[in-house]
Amino acid sequence: MEFKLCDNPWGSEEIAAIEKVIRSNMYTMGQEVRKYEEDFAKRFGTKYAIMVSSGSTANLLAIAALVYSHRLPRGSEVIVPAVSWSTTYAPLEQFGMKVVFVDIDKETLNIDLNSLRRNITNKTKMILLVNLLGNPNDFDVIRDMCKGKDIIIMEDNCESLGAKYNDKQAGTFGVVGTYSSFYSHHICTMEGGTVVTDDDQLYEYMLAVRAHGWTRN
Repeated sequence: MEFKLCDNPWGSEEIAAIEKVIRSNMYTMGQEVRKYEEDFAKRFGTKYAIMVSSGSTANLLAIAALVYSHRLPRGSEVIVPAVSWSTTYAPLEQFGMKVVFVDIDKETLNIDLNSLRRNITNKTKMILLVNLLGNPNDFDVIRDMCKGKDIIIMEDNCESLGAKYNDKQAGTFGVVGTYSSFYSHHICTMEGGTVVTDDDQLYEYMLAVRAHGWTRN
């Protein structure tokens, strides 16, 4: 039996949508992107959604906004699970964070809760959770661990679009959450990713970073 990494999911409707964009003569950041963002935010129950070129870029944009808004100073200690895609970690290195790797639970493949509890210190500024292979983390337990502490929670939900925890969408439990719509993912824009947030300031920073400071919106 053969299991393909991905297969072509596009039919006549997708091809027609591509042709519509081509006929509009607006190939980037057009009305179709704006509509996608509005629909995405509505579908996942967030105030804002920002579309970017990939899930990797979504992670970079989210970290950049946290740094530029002074929520996450350079050199901060950030806890991450030991298993994820490389671009979960790369933006943290790029912005000079101290990355603390924590082991995973072999049953869920998500961060091990006991190991996480042991590694949270007064130096911990953020926990970047990864919902791996459709498995949401146990957010009730993790929030309880962080109670009374000034710790940011961010989610890399690139592999778990549509998964829910207690009837709430994975990717919406942290201050920011990231998604991928790469060719082999749950929904496909060929290349693409999205960041969601309810935070007005982070949204504005992400718009600015995405457009390299241009007021394109």
